[in-house]
Parts: sequence; structure tokens; C-alpha cells
Amino acid sequence: MRRLGHRVQLGVFLAAVCVPCIALVALGLRIVAQDRELAEKRRADERRREVLRVHDALLARLEPIRRSEIQRDLEPAERYRHPEVVFVARVQNGVMVLPWEADRAARRCRALVSRPYFEGRIRKCEQSNFGAEGGAVAARCYERALGAARNPVQAAYARWLWAQALDRAGENKRAAELFRTLLDAPPEITDEDGVPLALYAARRLAPSAADQTRVIERAKTVCLSRPWLPPIAWLPLTEMAATLDRTAKAFADDLRKQAESQARMFGQAERLRDDFARLGLLGEDGRPEPVWAPYGDEGWLVGAAEGAVIVVRGPELLRSLNMEPTVRLVDYREPQGESLGAAFPGLKAVLAQAAAPAEDGNGLQRRLYYTMLFLIVAVTTFAGYLLWRDLQREMRVAELRAQFVASISHELKTPLTAIRMFAETLQLRRAKDPEMEEEYLDTIVNECERLSRLVDGVLLFSKAEQGKKIYHFRPVQPAAAVREAVRALRYQLSQQGFELQMEIDDGLPVITADRDALVQATLNLLTNAMKYSGDSRVIELRVGRENASVAIRVTDHGVGIAAEDQARIFEKFYRVPTRENQAIPGAGLGLALVAQIARAHGGKADVFSAPGQGSTFIIRIPVEPARET
Repeated sequence: MRRLGHRVQLGVFLAAVCVPCIALVALGLRIVAQDRELAEKRRADERRREVLRVHDALLARLEPIRRSEIQRDLEPAERYRHPEVVFVARVQNGVMVLPWEADRAARRCRALVSRPYFEGRIRKCEQSNFGAEGGAVAARCYERALGAARNPVQAAYARWLWAQALDRAGENKRAAELFRTLLDAPPEITDEDGVPLALYAARRLAPSAADQTRVIERAKTVCLSRPWLPPIAWLPLTEMAATLDRTAKAFADDLRKQAESQARMFGQAERLRDDFARLGLLGEDGRPEPVWAPYGDEGWLVGAAEGAVIVVRGPELLRSLNMEPTVRLVDYREPQGESLGAAFPGLKAVLAQAAAPAEDGNGLQRRLYYTMLFLIVAVTTFAGYLLWRDLQREMRVAELRAQFVASISHELKTPLTAIRMFAETLQLRRAKDPEMEEEYLDTIVNECERLSRLVDGVLLFSKAEQGKKIYHFRPVQPAAAVREAVRALRYQLSQQGFELQMEIDDGLPVITADRDALVQATLNLLTNAMKYSGDSRVIELRVGRENASVAIRVTDHGVGIAAEDQARIFEKFYRVPTRENQAIPGAGLGLALVAQIARAHGGKADVFSAPGQGSTFIIRIPVEPARET
């Protein structure tokens, strides 16, 4: 019935506390999930608004660039108005022609150089290069051709050929003078391939320390004067960088990096030319579509107009709009990003910091929900633990009480059985002689005293537990109290064959104590020694002075007590849980009563024991303690 009652209590607790808590947790998780869904929806809306803003900003920037750059007819020395522009190419019969493939400056230079009166002289000079003295003869020939030049392009071209011929003829100083003059040639004066002649002069003069500063400045001017140089023009620049000394290392490194960057640009431009038809920038009728398509690893945006194509750098465009690093443009192959719509086919925008404030707020709210749920679960778990501990304690106490009832019943039954048996024997007058009758009567008296001691012990412990026990402290001779306890137990000792070795110091001081309680405590220790002596039949009792206390020691040589059980041996109802002890009758109150009496006298009870080596119990009573009443 008691276990059933415990189960009912546990069921009521689960129904009253755990079920509402579980429902509250489920509701909280549902609220958190809804908040997460709403937050995700808000973030998606915020991303769409941000993508629309990026879309509008890009179009507002790109369309003016398209109109202003494509409508211009660039001169060779002009640069694009917008730094985002990579190049503008023409479209002929649906095929994109790269700007350096149709360089007007190169075409003009070729036209001027190919004039009959000048070209004939140049070819004649080229023929004189062959022979033993070809270099010197060609140099004089080119010098005469210079006199026949009718424009700056022809003059610069003849001077370049003349300087090369002098260089081959070994006249390095005269050649260097011509190259220095040629170094100042305008960037639009080029050879047949569109390479400015000033770059050839810079490459030739670069090893000269005296000319190096001027060469570097001139090379910078030529590079910056045009939006692009043809790919072949970077060959003399890289050769020049390789011949510069350590003082120009920074410029040489920068020049090499520019050459690598331009090489990537030329390669990607050639691939764009080959893929131009597949980008969908022209409609079926050949007219340009109002779209900007992404292309290549450099982040290009390619747009078309009437007869032209414009290429813009996407990252620089974002920087000009102050959108980096919060916005990043990627193509359709990237898994992340939001599509920018029909105006930018295949282009996505990755928003790095979209809806950050809303995310922070929702995150704080979710953390608050989770904290509340954790506290609820923690409180419920702790309450359940307390209930479980109380139930366990109550069940343990109930078991101890059941053991106590069984043990005390057995303890009471033994003397009662003896009393009844000897009383019936006397009643039936079966005693053979007066000595036997006297022995029977002594047994009845001793068993009655044993029964009385057992009942008194239980009553004394009950009063002590309830705080109703009143100790009567008077001057007591401890030796006399101990001898009284021995006399009360002498019959049982002799019946069970025990030898009591008693040692009492002379001159023990008189102590203030409750004589009956002291006798009871000594009796309990002696009775305990008799129960747990095992096969040994020797009990030692010593009473002596220890510092400011009187110590009563009872030692047996029996089963002993393990170290882990010694701390609980003085608890009420506790018995060492071994198979041997279960066969020994006892209520588990004797040692608890000893400890209680010792505390009431201002002292304490101790035990020293080891399994199989017996036990020694000690009661220490102060000579002049502060007494409980």
C-alpha cells in the first residue's frame, strides 16, 4: 500500500507539474519556430529590396557609361572617361573586333609610311643591310631617307631605323643620341603593329644609368596616355623592366605586375571575342539587346550598342557606387546570391550584410525563449529530484522501521519464550529438587531483567528522539556505574560462555552524569560485543582517564566493521548490510542510543575496527562538561 501511495504521489506530480511544463516547452518551441520563419521571411524581403536597389543603381550607372563611351570616336592619345571601362570594341557583321586589332593610330602610321616616295627609299635601305658593310651603308641610307620625310611619322620611323642600323654597325653613341630623340616621340606615332616608337627607344636606353630616370618617366607617360596598348607593346616594356638596376626595382616590379594583368585581360578579351555570339547581346534581327551579361573571372559586364560592345569592370563599378564589400557580383554558377533580373541575365548579387539588425533582434529574442525554457526544465527537473529523494528517504525509513519491528519482535520473543517455558515447568512442578527450582527462578528473573532493559532502551531512544528525555546529572563514580552494568549482564555472559576481561584504573575522578544512562550505554556496548564476537568468547572492558575525559572501552575480537560502514554505524536503525549480520538479531538502536547519551554528556562515541579483526567502541565523558538538561 505504501509503494502504491508513492506511485500515486509521483503520478500526481507528473500530472500537475511535468505535463504543463512539457506543454509550455512545446508552445515555446513552436513560438521560436514561428519567429524563425517570420525572421527568414523578413530577411528574404529585405534581400529582394536590396537586390532591387542594386539593380536600379547598376542600371543608372551603366547606361550613361554606355551612351557616353560608345558614341565617342577615341583618338589614340585619349583615355576613356570612366575608369570602370575596360575597352570598347566595334562589331562588324556580328563579329566583335578588338580595339587593338583595328587601331587607327597604327593604320595611319602604316598609311604614311607606305607613301611611294618614302616607302621606296626604306626598301632600298633594307636591301643595303646585306653585305659586309651592310650596317654602315644602311645607316647612311636611312639618314638620307630621314631628309626625305614629309611628316613627323615618317621622320620618327626613319630615325628609328637609322638608330637600329647604327647600333648594328657599332656606332653606339650616335645610336643612343637618336634613341634619346626618339624617346620624346608622341605616343600616337607607332610602328605597323601599333607599338609606340618611344617604347623601343626606352627599351634600348634602359640599361644606361644616366638615362634611366628619364626612361622610366617616359614609359609611365606613354602607358598612361592611352586606354590600352596592343599586346605586342608589352614585350619591349617587360624587356625594359628586366634591364633596370636595383634603384628602379619598385617600378620594374610594378611594370611586371601590369604586364601580367594585361596578359590576363588580352586572353579574356580574345575568349570574349570567340564567345560573343553566344552571350545573347544581339537579337535575331542583329539589333542590340538592353542587357548586361557577366563574363570571365575578372568580373566583366558586357553590353552592346549599335555597332559596338562595351566592357566594364564589375568590382570597380561597385566601388564607384560605394557598394563594396556589402555587395558582390557572381555569375549563375555560384550557389549563393540573388538574381538581378532580366537586365542582367546570369548575374547574381551576394549581399554580405543584408538584414543584420533584424537578425540580431530575432537572435536575442530566441535566446530569451531558450533561456526561459531551460529555466523551466531545470526547475521541473530539480523539483522532481527533490521529490524522488524524499520518496527514497521515506521508503528507506519505512524499510528500516519494518526491520526494527521484526528485530524487536524477535528480541522480545526470546526472553518471553524462556520465561514462559520455565514458568510452565514450575507450574507443572516438574522440578526435581529445590536447586533446580532456584535455577529456573533465576533464569526467569534474568530474562525479565533482559526484557526490561530492552523495553527501557526502546523507550529511552524514543524519548531522546522526541526531545522528551530528561537526564538527571549527579556526581557519579564511573567505575561503580560500569560494574553495575557488568552485574546486570553477568548471567547472559556466563550462559553464552563469554570471558569478560575487565580493567578499571584506580583513582578515577568523580564525573557529573546520569548514572542510569551511563549504565545503559555500557550495557549496549557489552551486548553489541556479545552479538558480533563470532567464534571468539573474550570481551575486554577498560575504564581509564584520557586527558580531561573518562573513557569506557569495550573491545571484541569478532567480525569487525568495514571502513565505509563506520561512518554510519551510530545512525538509528542502521545495521551493516552483510549476510552474517542479517542472521544476528538486533534493532539497530543500541549504538545510536550510545552516541546520543555521549552527546548529552558533552562527549562523543568512537569506533576503531577492521573486518575480521574485531572492534573497539569508546565512550568519552568529559570530567567537567557543559551538560544538557
